Amino acid sequence: MLDDTPRKLLLILTHYQRHFGTLPGLPELERLSGRTPVLIKKGLAVLAKENYIQWQPDMPPERAVIIEGWEAG
Repeated sequence: MLDDTPRKLLLILTHYQRHFGTLPGLPELERLSGRTPVLIKKGLAVLAKENYIQWQPDMPPERAVIIEGWEAG
C-alpha cells in the first residue's frame, strides 16, 4: 500500500494525463499536491520503485511514463 504522497501523486498524474494528454511539470505538481519539490521527487521515486511509473531522479516529472494508473489492491 502506498503512503499518502505517492498515492496522491499517482492520482494527479493519471487524471492530469487523461484530461490534458500530457503529464504535469514540477510547479504544477507542487500546486496540485501541496507538497514541496523534495517530497514530490521522493514520492515519484517510490512510484518508480514500486513499478507504477517509469522515471529517473534526473528526469523532469513530465517525462515519466505511467505503467499502472491505480494502486494495486
